[in-house]
Amino acid sequence: MFDSVRTRLTLWYAGVLALSLIASAFVIYYATARIFHERQDETLRSTAQTVASAYVEEIAEQDSAGKAGEVVLAELAFPNRYVQVLDNNGRTLAATRNLADLAIPISAAALSQARERGLSLITVNGLRVAIVPFSTERDLGFAAVAEPLGAIDEGLRSLRHYFYAGVPLILLLASAGGYFLARKSLSRIALMNRQTRRITAENLSARLDVTAQQDELGELATTINDLLTRLETSFKEQQRFIADASHELRTPLAVLRGETEVALTQTRGVDEYRESLTLIKDESERLSRLVEDLFVLARQPIDRPAKLLSESVSLNQLAADCARAAQVLAAQKNLRLNFANGSGPLTLRGDGELLKRMLLNLLDNAVKYTPPGGEIGLTLTTKKGNARLTVDDTGIGIPAEEQAKIFDRFYRVDKARSRALGGAGLGLAIARWIVTAHAGEIHVESAPGKGSSFTVELPLQN
Repeated sequence: MFDSVRTRLTLWYAGVLALSLIASAFVIYYATARIFHERQDETLRSTAQTVASAYVEEIAEQDSAGKAGEVVLAELAFPNRYVQVLDNNGRTLAATRNLADLAIPISAAALSQARERGLSLITVNGLRVAIVPFSTERDLGFAAVAEPLGAIDEGLRSLRHYFYAGVPLILLLASAGGYFLARKSLSRIALMNRQTRRITAENLSARLDVTAQQDELGELATTINDLLTRLETSFKEQQRFIADASHELRTPLAVLRGETEVALTQTRGVDEYRESLTLIKDESERLSRLVEDLFVLARQPIDRPAKLLSESVSLNQLAADCARAAQVLAAQKNLRLNFANGSGPLTLRGDGELLKRMLLNLLDNAVKYTPPGGEIGLTLTTKKGNARLTVDDTGIGIPAEEQAKIFDRFYRVDKARSRALGGAGLGLAIARWIVTAHAGEIHVESAPGKGSSFTVELPLQN
C-alpha cells in the first residue's frame, strides 16, 4: 500500500495539512481568548466609570455616601455583573443584590493602583474585577465591577468543540481531495508507464502521448519521445551497418571460398594456380582494407566527441607525403597529380595518422573515379584562420541528388562500378568522421562528367 506514490503523496499532504490546521487552531484559539479578555476588561472598565460618574452626581445631592451608593445601584442594573461601592479605605458601602452577603475582597494594593493610575484590574475567586476611583481630586471611594470568568470560558469551550469537530472533518475532506488530485495527476504517469512497457527494440517507432507540452509531465513525455527517436535512429543505423558490412564481407568471402574449393578439387597447371592465388590475394587485400575501415568506424563515438591524439601536426608535410603516396596510384592509371602549397607553414593539434588517412581516402577516391589521362589536384591554402585542403579531379562526377548521401556508410553512387574498383563505400564516411573529430568541415562540389572537388577546412593551432 505504501509503495504507491499517490498514497505517500496523500499521507504527506495530510500530515502537512494536519500540522498547519493544528497550528492555526492554536493561534486562533489564543488570539480569540486574548480578544475576549481584553473586551471583558474594557467592558468592566466602562461600566465602573459609569457607576463612578453616577455616584459623584448623586453624592452631591445626598448627604450620606452609603445612601448615594444605594441610589446609584438601584438606578443602574447590570445583568450578570456584580457592583460594589467602596469607601476610601475599601469598606463596602453598597452592593448589587446578586452579591447578597458575599463581598468581593479587594486588596489595598489594588486600591492603591486604582488611585494612582485611575484603573486597576484584578482576578479574585473566579471573577474579573475592574476598580476605578470616584474622583481623582477627592478621596470619595471606589467603584468595583466584577464579572465571572466563566462567561469567557464558556465561549472558549464552544470554540474548542468546533475545533475538535472541524479540524478532523476538514482534514478528512482535504485528504480525500488530495488523494483524488494525486490519482488524477499521476494517471498520466501510469499511462506513460503502460505505453513505455509496450515499446521494445522491435517497436521503437511507437511514441508516448503528449497531452500538454507546457507542463512538467508533457516535457517529460517529449524528452522520452526524443530519446526514443534517438534510440530508433541508432538501432536502424546499427542494423543497416551490420547488414551492409555483412553484405560487403559476403562477396569476397564467397570468392575466396569458391576459388579455394576449385583449386583443391581440380588439378591445374602452374599458371592457373598462380591466377587463383592472385585472385585470392586481391580479395584478401580487399577484406583487409574493409576490416580496417570497419575498425576505424568502430572508434566513432555514439553520443560524445571522439578522444583523439593531440599532437602538433604539420599540414605542409602531411599534404606532401600524401601527394607522393597518391602519385604512385595516379601513375598506374596514367593520371597527372598536381600538388600546390599556397601558404606558409601550417600547424594544428590533432591525430596525424587519422588526418593522413582522411586525405589519402580523398585522393584514392579521386584516382578511382578519374578516367586515364585525367588530372588530380591537391591544394593547401588558408581561409579565415583555417587550413583549407582541396582535392579536385576531372573524373565522372556526382549527381546533385546523390551528393548529400555520399558521406553515409556503405553508400556508393554506382554500386557495380564501385565494387569492381574495390570500394566498399566507407572511405568518405571515415573522412567525414575524422574531419568532424578535429572540429573541421568537409564539403563537395561536383557535376556529372565535370569532376568533383572536395574541400576540407580545419582549425589551425593558436
